[in-house]
Amino acid sequence: MTRMTQGEHSMKRTMRFAGTTAAIGATALVLSGCSGQADGGGDSITWWATQEASSISATEDVYQPAIDAFEEETGISVEMEVVPWTDLYNKILTAVSSGTGPDVLSIGTTWVASLHDTGALAEVDGENLEWMGGSDRFVPAVWDAAQVPGETHTAVPLHSTLYSLYYNVPIFDEAGATPPATWDEFVSLAEELTVDTDGDGSTDQYGFTFPTGAATGNAHLSFIFGAQNGGSFVDDAGEVTIDSPEMTEAVEAVVGLMSDQEVMPPNDAEFDQNADSVDQLINGRAAMMFQQNPIEQFDNRGFTDWGIADMPVIEGGEPVMSMVAGTDITVFEDSPNKEQAFDFIEFLTSPEWNATTSAGFSKLPVVTDGYEEAVYQEVDPELLEVRRNIQENHSEPFPMVPNIGEIEAGIGNAVREMFQAAALGEDPDVAGRLQEAAAQLR
Repeated sequence: MTRMTQGEHSMKRTMRFAGTTAAIGATALVLSGCSGQADGGGDSITWWATQEASSISATEDVYQPAIDAFEEETGISVEMEVVPWTDLYNKILTAVSSGTGPDVLSIGTTWVASLHDTGALAEVDGENLEWMGGSDRFVPAVWDAAQVPGETHTAVPLHSTLYSLYYNVPIFDEAGATPPATWDEFVSLAEELTVDTDGDGSTDQYGFTFPTGAATGNAHLSFIFGAQNGGSFVDDAGEVTIDSPEMTEAVEAVVGLMSDQEVMPPNDAEFDQNADSVDQLINGRAAMMFQQNPIEQFDNRGFTDWGIADMPVIEGGEPVMSMVAGTDITVFEDSPNKEQAFDFIEFLTSPEWNATTSAGFSKLPVVTDGYEEAVYQEVDPELLEVRRNIQENHSEPFPMVPNIGEIEAGIGNAVREMFQAAALGEDPDVAGRLQEAAAQLR
Protein backbone atom coordinates (compact mmCIF):
# COMPACT_ATOMS: atom_id res chain seq x y z
CA MET A 1 0.00 0.00 0.00
CA THR A 2 1.53 3.35 -1.06
CA ARG A 3 1.45 6.08 1.56
CA MET A 4 2.69 9.65 1.68
CA THR A 5 6.18 10.63 2.66
CA GLN A 6 6.91 12.93 5.58
CA GLY A 7 7.26 15.86 3.20
CA GLU A 8 3.96 15.10 1.49
CA HIS A 9 2.22 14.88 4.87
CA SER A 10 3.67 18.24 5.83
CA MET A 11 2.49 19.82 2.56
CA LYS A 12 -1.00 18.36 2.98
CA ARG A 13 -1.31 19.74 6.49
CA THR A 14 0.04 23.13 5.46
CA MET A 15 -2.47 23.48 2.62
CA ARG A 16 -5.40 22.25 4.65
CA PHE A 17 -4.80 24.34 7.72
CA ALA A 18 -3.39 27.46 6.12
CA GLY A 19 -6.50 29.43 7.01
CA THR A 20 -6.48 28.35 10.67
CA THR A 21 -2.82 28.20 11.66
CA ALA A 22 -2.81 31.66 13.18
CA ALA A 23 -5.93 30.91 15.21
CA ILE A 24 -4.51 27.63 16.44
CA GLY A 25 -1.27 29.32 17.41
CA ALA A 26 -3.13 32.00 19.35
CA THR A 27 -5.23 29.38 21.10
CA ALA A 28 -2.09 27.48 22.06
CA LEU A 29 -0.65 30.58 23.74
CA VAL A 30 -3.83 31.19 25.70
CA LEU A 31 -4.25 27.54 26.66
CA SER A 32 -0.65 26.90 27.62
CA GLY A 33 -1.80 24.51 30.33
CA CYS A 34 -3.89 22.42 27.94
CA SER A 35 -3.17 19.30 25.97
CA GLY A 36 -0.28 18.72 23.60
CA GLN A 37 2.48 21.19 22.80
CA ALA A 38 1.90 24.71 24.06
CA ASP A 39 3.47 26.24 20.96
CA GLY A 40 1.44 24.12 18.52
CA GLY A 41 4.76 23.16 16.95
CA GLY A 42 3.35 19.92 15.67
CA ASP A 43 6.27 17.59 16.37
CA SER A 44 4.49 15.72 19.17
CA ILE A 45 0.96 14.68 20.13
CA THR A 46 -0.51 12.84 23.10
CA TRP A 47 -3.05 10.01 22.93
CA TRP A 48 -5.17 8.37 25.60
CA ALA A 49 -5.79 4.91 24.19
CA THR A 50 -8.33 2.47 25.59
CA GLN A 51 -7.13 -0.83 27.02
CA GLU A 52 -8.29 -3.11 24.23
CA ALA A 53 -6.39 -6.25 25.28
CA SER A 54 -6.22 -8.20 28.53
CA SER A 55 -3.47 -5.94 29.87
CA ILE A 56 -1.98 -2.51 29.29
CA SER A 57 1.25 -4.01 27.98
CA ALA A 58 -0.61 -6.27 25.52
CA THR A 59 -2.49 -3.23 24.24
CA GLU A 60 0.76 -1.32 23.81
CA ASP A 61 2.24 -4.24 21.87
CA VAL A 62 -0.54 -4.03 19.27
CA TYR A 63 -0.53 -0.25 18.88
CA GLN A 64 3.22 0.38 18.96
CA PRO A 65 3.99 -0.81 15.39
CA ALA A 66 1.33 1.57 14.07
CA ILE A 67 2.78 4.42 16.12
CA ASP A 68 6.29 3.61 14.90
CA ALA A 69 5.14 3.61 11.27
CA PHE A 70 3.29 6.91 11.73
CA GLU A 71 6.27 8.57 13.38
CA GLU A 72 8.62 7.39 10.64
CA GLU A 73 6.25 8.54 7.91
CA THR A 74 5.33 11.95 9.31
CA GLY A 75 8.02 12.96 11.78
CA ILE A 76 5.31 13.48 14.41
CA SER A 77 5.96 11.65 17.67
CA VAL A 78 3.07 10.09 19.60
CA GLU A 79 3.04 9.79 23.37
CA MET A 80 0.53 7.04 24.15
CA GLU A 81 -1.04 6.36 27.54
CA VAL A 82 -3.20 3.24 27.71
CA VAL A 83 -6.08 3.75 30.14
CA PRO A 84 -8.24 0.89 31.52
CA TRP A 85 -11.89 1.12 30.54
CA THR A 86 -12.92 1.28 34.19
CA ASP A 87 -10.92 4.49 34.68
CA LEU A 88 -11.30 6.22 31.34
CA TYR A 89 -14.71 7.89 31.54
CA ASN A 90 -14.02 9.68 34.82
CA LYS A 91 -10.55 10.61 33.57
CA ILE A 92 -12.16 12.18 30.50
CA LEU A 93 -14.65 14.16 32.58
CA THR A 94 -11.80 15.50 34.70
CA ALA A 95 -9.95 16.53 31.55
CA VAL A 96 -13.06 18.23 30.16
CA SER A 97 -13.50 20.32 33.29
CA SER A 98 -9.82 21.19 33.67
CA GLY A 99 -8.81 21.61 30.03
CA THR A 100 -5.79 19.34 30.50
CA GLY A 101 -6.68 16.48 28.19
CA PRO A 102 -4.62 14.85 25.44
CA ASP A 103 -4.66 15.77 21.77
CA VAL A 104 -6.22 12.47 20.69
CA LEU A 105 -8.67 10.46 22.75
CA SER A 106 -10.22 7.01 22.38
CA ILE A 107 -13.74 6.62 23.77
CA GLY A 108 -16.42 3.96 24.07
CA THR A 109 -18.92 3.95 21.22
CA THR A 110 -21.83 4.29 23.64
CA TRP A 111 -20.25 7.41 25.19
CA VAL A 112 -20.57 9.54 22.06
CA ALA A 113 -23.77 11.36 23.00
CA SER A 114 -22.79 12.27 26.55
CA LEU A 115 -19.31 13.48 25.57
CA HIS A 116 -20.61 15.32 22.51
CA ASP A 117 -22.89 17.27 24.82
CA THR A 118 -19.88 18.62 26.75
CA GLY A 119 -18.58 20.48 23.69
CA ALA A 120 -15.09 19.18 24.45
CA LEU A 121 -14.63 17.22 21.21
CA ALA A 122 -13.54 18.72 17.90
CA GLU A 123 -15.97 18.50 14.99
CA VAL A 124 -15.27 16.11 12.12
CA ASP A 125 -16.88 17.51 9.00
CA GLY A 126 -16.23 19.47 5.83
CA GLU A 127 -12.57 19.50 4.91
CA ASN A 128 -11.68 17.28 7.85
CA LEU A 129 -14.01 14.57 6.62
CA GLU A 130 -12.96 14.88 2.99
CA TRP A 131 -9.32 14.77 4.00
CA MET A 132 -9.92 11.56 5.95
CA GLY A 133 -11.41 9.90 2.87
CA GLY A 134 -15.07 10.65 3.55
CA SER A 135 -17.67 8.60 5.38
CA ASP A 136 -18.37 6.14 2.57
CA ARG A 137 -15.31 4.07 3.44
CA PHE A 138 -16.70 3.25 6.90
CA VAL A 139 -19.16 0.46 7.68
CA PRO A 140 -22.45 2.45 7.66
CA ALA A 141 -23.88 1.12 10.94
CA VAL A 142 -20.63 1.86 12.75
CA TRP A 143 -20.23 5.33 11.22
CA ASP A 144 -23.81 6.28 12.08
CA ALA A 145 -23.29 5.25 15.71
CA ALA A 146 -20.51 7.83 16.04
CA GLN A 147 -22.92 10.72 15.46
CA VAL A 148 -25.64 12.33 17.52
CA PRO A 149 -28.63 12.63 15.13
CA GLY A 150 -28.87 16.11 13.68
CA GLU A 151 -25.44 17.07 14.99
CA THR A 152 -21.99 17.14 13.41
CA HIS A 153 -19.75 14.15 13.98
CA THR A 154 -17.27 14.64 16.80
CA ALA A 155 -15.91 11.09 16.78
CA VAL A 156 -14.63 8.58 14.23
CA PRO A 157 -14.97 4.78 14.56
CA LEU A 158 -11.75 2.91 15.33
CA HIS A 159 -12.54 -0.70 16.36
CA SER A 160 -15.80 -2.64 16.25
CA THR A 161 -17.13 -5.40 18.43
CA LEU A 162 -20.57 -6.89 18.98
CA TYR A 163 -22.52 -9.58 20.75
CA SER A 164 -22.76 -13.12 19.43
CA LEU A 165 -23.74 -16.48 20.88
CA TYR A 166 -20.73 -18.63 21.82
CA TYR A 167 -21.05 -22.29 22.71
CA ASN A 168 -19.09 -25.29 23.97
CA VAL A 169 -18.74 -27.61 20.96
CA PRO A 170 -18.25 -30.92 22.85
CA ILE A 171 -21.44 -30.29 24.86
CA PHE A 172 -23.35 -29.51 21.66
CA ASP A 173 -21.91 -32.54 19.88
CA GLU A 174 -22.80 -34.91 22.70
CA ALA A 175 -26.38 -33.64 22.68
CA GLY A 176 -26.61 -33.53 18.88
CA ALA A 177 -27.50 -29.85 19.20
CA THR A 178 -27.29 -27.05 16.66
CA PRO A 179 -27.22 -23.30 17.40
CA PRO A 180 -30.71 -21.88 18.03
CA ALA A 181 -32.13 -19.23 15.72
CA THR A 182 -35.10 -18.04 17.79
CA TRP A 183 -35.55 -17.16 21.44
CA ASP A 184 -37.89 -20.10 22.02
CA GLU A 185 -35.35 -22.47 20.45
CA PHE A 186 -32.65 -20.96 22.65
CA VAL A 187 -34.66 -21.44 25.85
CA SER A 188 -35.63 -24.99 24.87
CA LEU A 189 -32.02 -25.92 24.11
CA ALA A 190 -30.77 -24.30 27.33
CA GLU A 191 -33.28 -26.41 29.28
CA GLU A 192 -32.15 -29.55 27.46
CA LEU A 193 -28.50 -28.83 28.25
CA THR A 194 -29.12 -28.09 31.94
CA VAL A 195 -28.46 -31.48 33.52
CA ASP A 196 -27.12 -33.42 36.48
CA THR A 197 -24.28 -35.16 34.66
CA ASP A 198 -22.97 -37.22 37.59
CA GLY A 199 -26.29 -38.26 39.13
CA ASP A 200 -25.67 -36.72 42.55
CA GLY A 201 -28.95 -34.83 42.55
CA SER A 202 -27.42 -31.42 41.81
CA THR A 203 -27.20 -29.62 38.49
CA ASP A 204 -23.59 -29.37 37.37
CA GLN A 205 -24.06 -28.37 33.73
CA TYR A 206 -26.19 -25.36 32.82
CA GLY A 207 -27.49 -24.32 29.45
CA PHE A 208 -26.43 -20.68 29.69
CA THR A 209 -24.15 -18.33 31.61
CA PHE A 210 -23.85 -14.55 31.81
CA PRO A 211 -22.14 -12.31 34.42
CA THR A 212 -25.30 -10.66 35.75
CA GLY A 213 -23.40 -8.89 38.53
CA ALA A 214 -22.20 -6.42 35.88
CA ALA A 215 -24.68 -3.59 35.30
CA THR A 216 -23.23 -2.76 31.89
CA GLY A 217 -23.78 -6.24 30.47
CA ASN A 218 -27.30 -6.34 31.88
CA ALA A 219 -28.07 -3.07 30.13
CA HIS A 220 -26.71 -4.47 26.87
CA LEU A 221 -28.95 -7.54 26.95
CA SER A 222 -31.93 -5.39 27.95
CA PHE A 223 -31.29 -3.12 24.98
CA ILE A 224 -30.84 -5.97 22.48
CA PHE A 225 -33.87 -8.04 23.43
CA GLY A 226 -35.92 -4.95 24.18
CA ALA A 227 -35.24 -3.70 20.65
CA GLN A 228 -36.21 -7.09 19.24
CA ASN A 229 -39.49 -6.81 21.13
CA GLY A 230 -40.24 -3.29 19.86
CA GLY A 231 -38.98 -1.49 22.97
CA SER A 232 -36.38 1.20 23.56
CA PHE A 233 -34.61 2.94 26.42
CA VAL A 234 -36.16 6.26 25.32
CA ASP A 235 -38.97 7.46 23.08
CA ASP A 236 -38.67 9.88 20.16
CA ALA A 237 -38.75 12.81 22.56
CA GLY A 238 -35.89 11.39 24.61
CA GLU A 239 -38.11 10.44 27.55
CA VAL A 240 -37.11 7.31 29.49
CA THR A 241 -39.18 4.24 28.56
CA ILE A 242 -37.28 1.37 30.18
CA ASP A 243 -40.51 0.36 31.95
CA SER A 244 -42.67 0.15 28.82
CA PRO A 245 -44.64 -3.07 28.25
CA GLU A 246 -42.24 -4.06 25.46
CA MET A 247 -39.14 -3.53 27.60
CA THR A 248 -40.71 -5.21 30.62
CA GLU A 249 -41.64 -8.30 28.62
CA ALA A 250 -38.12 -8.57 27.18
CA VAL A 251 -36.39 -8.19 30.55
CA GLU A 252 -38.78 -10.73 32.08
CA ALA A 253 -37.67 -13.21 29.42
CA VAL A 254 -33.98 -12.61 30.16
CA VAL A 255 -34.31 -12.76 33.95
CA GLY A 256 -36.60 -15.76 33.59
CA LEU A 257 -33.62 -17.79 32.42
CA MET A 258 -32.60 -17.91 36.09
CA SER A 259 -35.88 -17.40 37.94
CA ASP A 260 -38.20 -19.59 35.86
CA GLN A 261 -36.33 -21.95 33.54
CA GLU A 262 -33.37 -22.24 35.95
CA VAL A 263 -30.92 -22.72 33.09
CA MET A 264 -28.31 -20.37 34.60
CA PRO A 265 -26.03 -21.16 37.56
CA PRO A 266 -27.16 -19.09 40.57
CA ASN A 267 -23.60 -17.84 41.13
CA ASP A 268 -23.89 -15.88 37.87
CA ALA A 269 -25.57 -13.28 40.09
CA GLU A 270 -22.21 -12.79 41.84
CA PHE A 271 -20.07 -12.57 38.70
CA ASP A 272 -19.27 -9.15 37.26
CA GLN A 273 -16.54 -10.03 34.77
CA ASN A 274 -16.89 -11.56 31.31
CA ALA A 275 -13.98 -13.81 32.22
CA ASP A 276 -16.22 -15.53 34.77
CA SER A 277 -18.61 -16.71 32.06
CA VAL A 278 -15.73 -17.67 29.79
CA ASP A 279 -14.39 -19.84 32.59
CA GLN A 280 -17.78 -21.54 33.01
CA LEU A 281 -17.98 -22.26 29.28
CA ILE A 282 -14.43 -23.60 29.07
CA ASN A 283 -14.87 -25.81 32.13
CA GLY A 284 -18.10 -27.28 30.79
CA ARG A 285 -20.27 -25.85 33.56
CA ALA A 286 -22.27 -23.96 30.93
CA ALA A 287 -23.05 -24.69 27.29
CA MET A 288 -23.78 -21.21 25.90
CA MET A 289 -23.09 -17.56 26.61
CA PHE A 290 -23.63 -14.14 25.04
CA GLN A 291 -20.47 -12.06 24.76
CA GLN A 292 -18.84 -9.41 22.63
CA ASN A 293 -15.28 -10.61 22.30
CA PRO A 294 -14.07 -13.63 24.29
CA ILE A 295 -11.68 -14.78 21.57
CA GLU A 296 -8.51 -13.44 23.20
CA GLN A 297 -9.48 -15.19 26.44
CA PHE A 298 -10.08 -18.45 24.57
CA ASP A 299 -6.67 -18.13 22.92
CA ASN A 300 -4.93 -17.33 26.20
CA ARG A 301 -6.45 -20.45 27.74
CA GLY A 302 -5.65 -22.63 24.73
CA PHE A 303 -9.36 -23.38 24.34
CA THR A 304 -10.37 -24.27 20.79
CA ASP A 305 -13.59 -26.25 21.34
CA TRP A 306 -15.89 -23.28 20.88
CA GLY A 307 -18.37 -22.22 18.23
CA ILE A 308 -20.07 -18.97 17.31
CA ALA A 309 -23.57 -18.22 16.05
CA ASP A 310 -26.06 -15.39 15.63
CA MET A 311 -27.86 -14.12 18.69
CA PRO A 312 -31.34 -15.68 18.98
CA VAL A 313 -34.22 -13.46 17.91
CA ILE A 314 -37.65 -13.22 19.53
CA GLU A 315 -40.29 -14.71 17.23
CA GLY A 316 -41.72 -12.01 14.99
CA GLY A 317 -39.33 -9.45 16.44
CA GLU A 318 -36.82 -7.09 14.92
CA PRO A 319 -33.55 -8.92 14.08
CA VAL A 320 -31.39 -6.73 16.35
CA MET A 321 -28.55 -8.92 17.62
CA SER A 322 -26.25 -6.34 19.18
CA MET A 323 -25.85 -2.71 19.99
CA VAL A 324 -23.09 -1.05 17.99
CA ALA A 325 -20.14 -1.52 20.30
CA GLY A 326 -16.45 -0.81 20.18
CA THR A 327 -14.09 2.13 20.26
CA ASP A 328 -14.18 5.56 18.63
CA ILE A 329 -11.37 8.08 18.35
CA THR A 330 -11.60 11.85 18.55
CA VAL A 331 -9.65 15.07 18.99
CA PHE A 332 -9.95 17.34 22.01
CA GLU A 333 -11.34 20.74 21.08
CA ASP A 334 -8.68 22.39 23.27
CA SER A 335 -5.81 20.66 21.46
CA PRO A 336 -3.35 23.12 19.87
CA ASN A 337 -2.24 20.28 17.57
CA LYS A 338 -5.46 19.49 15.71
CA GLU A 339 -3.80 19.11 12.33
CA GLN A 340 -1.32 16.54 13.62
CA ALA A 341 -4.05 14.82 15.63
CA PHE A 342 -6.25 14.41 12.56
CA ASP A 343 -3.23 13.15 10.63
CA PHE A 344 -2.91 10.42 13.24
CA ILE A 345 -6.60 9.49 13.10
CA GLU A 346 -6.45 9.29 9.31
CA PHE A 347 -3.49 6.94 9.65
CA LEU A 348 -5.13 4.67 12.23
CA THR A 349 -8.31 4.40 10.14
CA SER A 350 -6.49 3.55 6.92
CA PRO A 351 -7.42 0.04 5.74
CA GLU A 352 -3.94 -1.29 6.46
CA TRP A 353 -3.56 -0.11 10.03
CA ASN A 354 -7.21 -0.31 11.02
CA ALA A 355 -7.18 -3.96 9.97
CA THR A 356 -3.84 -4.67 11.64
CA THR A 357 -4.74 -3.17 15.01
CA SER A 358 -8.34 -4.41 15.05
CA ALA A 359 -7.26 -7.96 14.25
CA GLY A 360 -4.59 -7.68 16.94
CA PHE A 361 -7.41 -7.25 19.46
CA SER A 362 -9.63 -9.93 17.83
CA LYS A 363 -12.05 -7.17 16.85
CA LEU A 364 -13.47 -6.02 13.54
CA PRO A 365 -12.30 -3.18 11.30
CA VAL A 366 -14.53 -0.15 10.90
CA VAL A 367 -13.58 0.57 7.29
CA THR A 368 -14.98 -1.76 4.66
CA ASP A 369 -11.68 -2.12 2.80
CA GLY A 370 -10.08 -3.33 6.02
CA TYR A 371 -11.66 -6.72 5.37
CA GLU A 372 -9.58 -6.99 2.18
CA GLU A 373 -6.29 -6.76 4.08
CA ALA A 374 -4.24 -9.93 4.39
CA VAL A 375 -4.72 -10.24 8.15
CA TYR A 376 -8.47 -10.86 7.72
CA GLN A 377 -7.90 -13.42 4.99
CA GLU A 378 -6.35 -15.56 7.71
CA VAL A 379 -9.36 -15.39 10.07
CA ASP A 380 -11.67 -18.40 10.29
CA PRO A 381 -14.33 -17.79 7.59
CA GLU A 382 -17.25 -18.91 9.77
CA LEU A 383 -16.20 -16.65 12.62
CA LEU A 384 -15.75 -13.68 10.32
CA GLU A 385 -19.02 -14.29 8.48
CA VAL A 386 -21.10 -14.36 11.67
CA ARG A 387 -19.48 -11.30 13.22
CA ARG A 388 -19.41 -9.23 10.04
CA ASN A 389 -23.06 -10.02 9.28
CA ILE A 390 -24.13 -8.85 12.74
CA GLN A 391 -21.93 -5.74 12.47
CA GLU A 392 -23.26 -4.69 9.07
CA ASN A 393 -26.88 -5.85 9.19
CA HIS A 394 -28.10 -6.58 12.72
CA SER A 395 -26.70 -3.95 15.09
CA GLU A 396 -28.29 -0.75 16.35
CA PRO A 397 -26.70 2.17 18.22
CA PHE A 398 -27.60 3.04 21.78
CA PRO A 399 -29.97 6.03 21.97
CA MET A 400 -28.00 9.20 21.30
CA VAL A 401 -29.17 11.18 24.32
CA PRO A 402 -26.89 13.03 26.76
CA ASN A 403 -28.05 10.99 29.78
CA ILE A 404 -27.50 7.59 28.16
CA GLY A 405 -24.85 6.77 30.77
CA GLU A 406 -27.33 7.26 33.59
CA ILE A 407 -29.98 5.24 31.74
CA GLU A 408 -27.53 2.40 31.10
CA ALA A 409 -26.55 2.32 34.78
CA GLY A 410 -30.15 2.62 35.94
CA ILE A 411 -31.53 -0.33 34.02
CA GLY A 412 -28.33 -2.35 34.44
CA ASN A 413 -28.39 -2.05 38.22
CA ALA A 414 -32.12 -2.81 38.34
CA VAL A 415 -31.58 -6.01 36.35
CA ARG A 416 -28.68 -6.95 38.62
CA GLU A 417 -31.04 -6.73 41.61
CA MET A 418 -33.54 -8.91 39.76
CA PHE A 419 -30.95 -11.63 39.21
CA GLN A 420 -29.77 -11.39 42.81
CA ALA A 421 -33.33 -12.01 43.96
CA ALA A 422 -33.75 -14.87 41.49
CA ALA A 423 -30.54 -16.51 42.72
CA LEU A 424 -32.04 -16.57 46.23
CA GLY A 425 -35.30 -18.05 44.99
CA GLU A 426 -37.15 -14.76 45.50
CA ASP A 427 -39.50 -12.88 43.16
CA PRO A 428 -37.36 -10.70 40.86
CA ASP A 429 -40.27 -8.22 40.51
CA VAL A 430 -39.19 -7.16 37.02
CA ALA A 431 -42.02 -4.69 36.42
CA GLY A 432 -41.69 -3.08 39.84
CA ARG A 433 -37.93 -2.65 39.66
CA LEU A 434 -38.07 -1.23 36.13
CA GLN A 435 -40.75 1.25 37.19
CA GLU A 436 -38.66 2.32 40.16
CA ALA A 437 -35.54 2.76 38.02
CA ALA A 438 -37.48 4.71 35.39
CA ALA A 439 -38.94 7.03 38.03
CA GLN A 440 -35.46 7.83 39.32
CA LEU A 441 -34.26 8.64 35.81
CA ARG A 442 -37.16 10.91 34.85
